[in-house]
Amino acid sequence: MRTLIAFLAFALLPASALADGHETEPGYASFARTTILARYADLQPSITFWRDVMGFSYAGDPKPSTGTASPIGWDEEAVRYFTAFSSKEGSTIALLMIEDDPDFPAIALPESGAAIGGSVLVHTAKNLEDLYNRAVANNVTILKPYTPSVTGRSMQIYLRAPTGQLVEIYEMIPQPAAE
Repeated sequence: MRTLIAFLAFALLPASALADGHETEPGYASFARTTILARYADLQPSITFWRDVMGFSYAGDPKPSTGTASPIGWDEEAVRYFTAFSSKEGSTIALLMIEDDPDFPAIALPESGAAIGGSVLVHTAKNLEDLYNRAVANNVTILKPYTPSVTGRSMQIYLRAPTGQLVEIYEMIPQPAAE
């Protein structure tokens, strides 16, 4: 019996530690998703941007929830929503939205580029020109049109997400084979 218990302890404990495909390491973290804090009013423009322009799948309309305060900036009475958009390659953009509230700080957006301390969401694309044309058709703010990058090794565009983030999208240009 002691042998069976020892075997189960040996077999089951490491299996749970490796369930996510990683060996147990002290201080280990992995990147799960990018979560954008937004107002609920940003939902429909975000669906157009992330689903219709970027080609991500939409997890569906979120349900309201209350009852938990957050160090991010809301109290127990705040109504919030959560939904996500997933790319074909598995990256996820999540929206954590709060209903418009005068106490929730507004984000000041620069006219171009990214705010100091802001983030740039970088994505790769297949058929970037098609994505660019969808951005134009959907009146997305375009900060850099469909042109070669500074290095000339990729085509790129810069868009402004409806929640304010700068989004860089690039597609590598096939390079001639070395002789």
